[in-house]
Amino acid sequence: MISTFNLTKLNHLLKDFYTITRIRITVFDDALRELAAYPASVSPLCRIIRTDPAALENCARCDRHACETAAARHTAYTYQCHAGLTESISPLYMGNLIIGYLLFGHVFSFPSREEGWRTIRKKCGNYKIDFQELEAAAAVYPVIPAEYITSASHILEAVASYLCLEQMTALKHKELPVRIDEYLSAHYTEEISAASICEQFGIGRTHLYDLSRQNYGVGI
Repeated sequence: MISTFNLTKLNHLLKDFYTITRIRITVFDDALRELAAYPASVSPLCRIIRTDPAALENCARCDRHACETAAARHTAYTYQCHAGLTESISPLYMGNLIIGYLLFGHVFSFPSREEGWRTIRKKCGNYKIDFQELEAAAAVYPVIPAEYITSASHILEAVASYLCLEQMTALKHKELPVRIDEYLSAHYTEEISAASICEQFGIGRTHLYDLSRQNYGVGI
């Protein structure tokens, strides 16, 4: 973990986002560990789906893929999760370093409630869950239009920028990824190779490539 979050300020900000949008928001650190969320618990619909271990694993896989995509794009990424619900994720950057992610979901965004339920029922068809209970939970979800999702995604990006600009996240400057980033920024006009970076910091090539993927979202 290369970032330290002011959790008190962060929780207030997450609550404000939810108050405006009525959409649950979560913040992950750079290692995809959940730091805070508002509301704290997931929706009944998601709780039912996650009772199947395979669905729970797919949720984690979906989150990882979304984080990787958002990191590569350097911007918010809106998508449909494995269960058919809409989510949006925005990376948190400090310089070139990824220090975390903001994610909102799980939103029932379909042309109609009937079409939404058909989509969810189809995508979750192989899970061992109570579909009557799931349908009852889906029936109370508000149907959110696509335009609303787009606006909420823009607010999500603004919150991400605010977190960095106000230094609500603080880098631990002695950590290796930060020192590598500073070195590259200071020497980018020179010839730099993976070998020269490894020699500079006394690390192996495999370690360097792992650090690059984990902290920058791209290869060295």
